[in-house]
Amino acid sequence: MPERRLAPAARRAHLIETAVRLAAGGDLLAVSVADIAAAAGVSEGLLYHYFPSKQALLEAAVQRTADRLLADLTAAVLGPVDGSDAERALAGSPRGRIVAALDAYLDHVEADPTGWRALLAATSGEPARIAAELDVASGELFCHALGVERLGPGLRLLLAGWLGLERATCLNWLDNPELGRDAVRELLLAVFGSSLAALAPHDEQLRDVLGRLGAASDPAP
Repeated sequence: MPERRLAPAARRAHLIETAVRLAAGGDLLAVSVADIAAAAGVSEGLLYHYFPSKQALLEAAVQRTADRLLADLTAAVLGPVDGSDAERALAGSPRGRIVAALDAYLDHVEADPTGWRALLAATSGEPARIAAELDVASGELFCHALGVERLGPGLRLLLAGWLGLERATCLNWLDNPELGRDAVRELLLAVFGSSLAALAPHDEQLRDVLGRLGAASDPAP
């Protein structure tokens, strides 16, 4: 098959997208370079021109996922909101921003399960650095969503526990999709609210956040 002529940036993006598509929600490392090249309509030599190793292609896929996820979360937390005055007020509240961020996260997991799994599995080397940078940026967005300047000890503990549950729950959801998105969403919102209420008596920052969320009467943020 003749190779399509693409600009270098477009060729790189096409090769990454092809690898992610072939993995079909599974492990990128399980897809061979030969299969990626064939599906992309290029020679293995050309693929290696853009990515000197399969690991380099994996790293590029992880970076792509991190960039897209951060863009989605940023748009959810900071983006403009259409609708009625009441809808705009809710979306601009801490509660509304947390809900919007969670919805954006679940949308991303559904749309790109392969890239998300690769990001989640990034525990060493360049992929781990990319994942760590995403965690820092996500923490800053979390602070903005709740209207606080920094993560205090209680809020840091809550965020670490909740994000761990979020990731584990999404992994289970991908493997068992019959659970349904609504169930996953409501579980995570309920755990966030109940965790906040449980920790608030021990942390001044969390007491302030709890009050502004109105979570004393409604455990879901």
